[in-house]
Amino acid sequence: MRKMRIILLMLTVFSIGITYSVFQSGSHMNIDDMKIAKFLFDSELQDDINLEVSSLLPGDEKEYQFAVTNRLGDAQSDVSVEYQISLSTYHFIPLDIELYLLDGEEILVLDCDESYSRNEYNELVCNTEPRILLHDENKNHNYSLKLIFNEEYNDEAFSGLVDFIKVDIKSWQITGS
Repeated sequence: MRKMRIILLMLTVFSIGITYSVFQSGSHMNIDDMKIAKFLFDSELQDDINLEVSSLLPGDEKEYQFAVTNRLGDAQSDVSVEYQISLSTYHFIPLDIELYLLDGEEILVLDCDESYSRNEYNELVCNTEPRILLHDENKNHNYSLKLIFNEEYNDEAFSGLVDFIKVDIKSWQITGS
């Protein structure tokens, strides 16, 4: 009788476990940033651009040009998108970091300095205001990122510093009218 109860108990436990596992399911869909807009940099489409700036010396100026596009070859996005450009850096090297929109003239859209906040990795993070790239607009938004290492920092304290700048794009579909 005791063996029968143990066998019955074991069958009950196993059948509950099997039943539960048969009906257990889950799903994870995270589409906060579908990377609709991309950077066009060095003739390649990219989601981010990493710039090594440690080789800059006091008095140096460096300029990087890129574009934001919603096209891939002849195919163009069917939706209008809003995008935001984000720059992150440790800012160990005291660079002037300026981002310009090139639209017939240079328009300063971001002056990344210590007035911006730092993230949990101690990176200085600077974000542009969101801009719209219309689906029926057949043009790129052209930008120039200017890095200036002022001559006034020509001091031993600034030699051998390691730093970087990461340019990232966040994009999302415009919904509603």
